[in-house]
Amino acid sequence: MKILDKEIDFDFFDAKQMEKYEKEAVIAQEELNSLDINKMKQSEFINKVCEIIENCFEKVFGEGTAEKIFEGKRNFRLCIKAFSDLVKAKKEQISEIDKEEKEFQKELQEINNEYKPNRATRRTKK
Repeated sequence: MKILDKEIDFDFFDAKQMEKYEKEAVIAQEELNSLDINKMKQSEFINKVCEIIENCFEKVFGEGTAEKIFEGKRNFRLCIKAFSDLVKAKKEQISEIDKEEKEFQKELQEINNEYKPNRATRRTKK
């Protein structure tokens, strides 16, 4: 997936990676929602937003990821865009997961339809 045009190795199809993303994204959302811009200087608000998003990236993708993505900058627009890129990438892959899950269910149904032993027929043959 690409975050701010930087390739990040992550697989939403992997249960452990998805679990990590789900946990950390919720934490980041809660922390972002709890910020009160009216009680902070703008610079404090920008720093806090960037810190929350950077921490999320570090925990989801591993140490050093925030530095790779943001290149040491604490830019509000970059942080918001990076978080948006992450959410978009998740939505795209979830769409793929849903499609594959439906195909899998269809294949299971076909297998069930192919193999239906008829006990009554077998019993009458005895």
